[in-house]
Order: sequence, then structure tokens, then C-alpha cells
Amino acid sequence: MAELLSLTKPRTGAAYPASKALRDVSVSETRPDGAKKTAAAARSAENMEKTSYLERSTARRETALAGASGRAAHPAARNFAPSAPLNDLRSESLGRSGNRAEADSPGLTRSKQKPRKLYDQKAVSIAKTLSDRERLAEKSGEGRLSDNAKLMIAFILLIAMGVGLYLSVPEVTRVNKVSVNGMFNTTEKEITDALLLSPDINLVNADVPAMEARILANPKIASVKVRRAFPDQLIVNLVERKAVACVLVNEEIGTKSIAVDEEGVAFAYMDSIAAAARLPVLSGIRFERFVPGQRLPEFLRPLLGDIAEIAKGSPSPLEAFSEIKVEKISDSEAELLLFPTGRSVPIRMPARLTSKNLGSALLVLDILASRQGAEKIEEIDFRTGTIVYRTKEAQAD
Repeated sequence: MAELLSLTKPRTGAAYPASKALRDVSVSETRPDGAKKTAAAARSAENMEKTSYLERSTARRETALAGASGRAAHPAARNFAPSAPLNDLRSESLGRSGNRAEADSPGLTRSKQKPRKLYDQKAVSIAKTLSDRERLAEKSGEGRLSDNAKLMIAFILLIAMGVGLYLSVPEVTRVNKVSVNGMFNTTEKEITDALLLSPDINLVNADVPAMEARILANPKIASVKVRRAFPDQLIVNLVERKAVACVLVNEEIGTKSIAVDEEGVAFAYMDSIAAAARLPVLSGIRFERFVPGQRLPEFLRPLLGDIAEIAKGSPSPLEAFSEIKVEKISDSEAELLLFPTGRSVPIRMPARLTSKNLGSALLVLDILASRQGAEKIEEIDFRTGTIVYRTKEAQAD
């Protein structure tokens, strides 16, 4: 017991194991061989017992309480702490087992153990990093694979949709209905015949400009616009020619009246159209082998425009004249001789007409009708702006 208490006291001088070893050596040298072995065995047993007790006390001292990692040992354990350091005790126990060389260098043992632990930690960290990279690579590879699969599926769907549209569009957009707007003097049959529709024609492959050109070939049509109305309809908007005057044409079957528009196009026979009002008759114009669609001479177009303008504003002065005779002066000039309705005195005017000069001519005719000798007047000339009377007697002289 005294020996155990002396072991718990702190060391003040040399290490205990070294002094004890010297004492053992001095005793063993003075004894005989048999006694030397018995003493050595007794000391070995005693040392082993002390060492086991020290190891147990050291283990209790080094074991930390729960939740107190890294703190100092309990104060009660300090009283039973061995005077020799733990490293010396470990080295002494190791020395008895035949590893004294390693026990004498505790710092070397720690230095060997610590790098091994660091190496193990680094190896674990590297292995974890590599596994994480492999996992990420697998995920990214799966993502790329899924994206490529999506693109392939989308491409296949687009091809399927294209094929479906290619096969279904001609059937869905086949022209089954034609709507014509602006018809007055034309018939729907004339328009549909010009479209040249067939089972192969649909809204996609329909040649709209060609259709418009064929419709314009009809002289009754001034302009046309064809547009598509999905899924299966064509809409035709027409602007027909409007008659502003008529021209008498001598044919084998007799004299026929031809409708003329403001552009000078003789587009149809008067008996084939519906005229909105009474039209002035243009005489002095000859057609050779008349065909609807022929045009009057260029110098007459201003006259036809004047007639159309008067008819839009106040047509009554124009309706007072039954005939307008065109007398050609040259290839680019002409004069007009107007014959009032119910009167025998014509009025000569330039090739341009206005509501004002027509009203003036009618006023002069009314004044002359109330005077004596009016029957002798052959014509009234308004070409110079001054009213000139030409009588039959003067003409005879």
C-alpha cells in the first residue's frame, strides 16, 4: 500500500523507473545464480501488477465524462494519478514486452500515428470527391441523354405533323365555295368560269393573279380582287364598268347601241346591261367589226370624263340633249354638235362640256323660241364664248 501511495506522488527528482532499475541491478549482482532468478521473477511479477494497476488508473484518468470532450479530468482522479508521465509508463510497459526501442521514443510514435491518420482522412476526402464527381457526371450524362431524347422526339413529332399537314391540307382547303361581290351586269357563272376551278385547286395552290387576269378579260369588269378565306372559300370583289354614254353601231342585223364608260371602253351591248339613267348618244363614231372591249380614240376620253362628272352632279342639263355628234377636225381635235330634245336648232361647242355651258345653251334656246324668226336659225355657236347665230339665209348667201 505504501508503494502504491508513493507511486501517486509527483516526481521531484529522477524518473522512478530508472532508479528502480539501478537498484534491481545492484541487488542481482550480489546474489548467486539461483537466487538471482527467483528475485528476478518476483520483481517481474511485482512490476506487472503495478503496471496493470497503473494502466487501469491511467485509463480511468484519461476517460472523459459524457459531454466533456477535451476538458480536464475529474479532481478525484488526480489523487490517484501516477507520478510518472503516461508516456513513461507506456514506454515501460512496452519495454517489458520487448519493444523498449519504440517506448524510449514516444514522440516518434505519435509522429508516426498522426501522419497515418491525416493520410487516412485525405484518402477518405479524395474518395468522396471522386465519388461526387462521378455522380455528377452520371447525372449530367443522364440529363444530356434526356435532352437529346427530347430533341429527337420533338423532331419526329414535327416530321409527323408535316406529313399530316401535307396530306390533309389539300383536302381541308379545297375550294368549295365562291363568293362574288359587286355584280350588276355580270353573272356568277361568268366569274366562276373564269376562275377555272377543279378538284385539284385549293386555297394553297390557287394561282390568284392568274384568276384575276382571267376575270379582267371580261370587258364589263374594271378591276377585281380575289382573296382566300380559309378553310375552303374564295371571295371575289368586283368593280364593274359604268356606262356614261352609248354609241350606235351598224351591223348586219341592224343598228345596235354600245355602252361606253368614262375611260372610252365600249364594253357591252346596251341590251345586255342595266343602265341606271338615260344616256346621251354619241354619233359620228364608227367601229369596224365591233368586239366588246374596244376603245374610243384617245382625244375623246376627256369628253367622256366630262359627261361622267356632269351625270354625277346635275344630270338634267345633259338629259335635255338627245344626241351629241362628234365632228373630227384632226387626229387630235374634234368639235361637238348637240341636238336638244324636241327642238330643231343644234348647238355647236368645243370638245369639253360643263354644266354651266350646257345651262347657258338651254337658256339661249328658250329666249330664241319666244322671238320671231327663230325658225330661220340653223345653229348656235358657243365655241368662242360669244353667242353666234347662223341662219339659213346667211348660209345661202
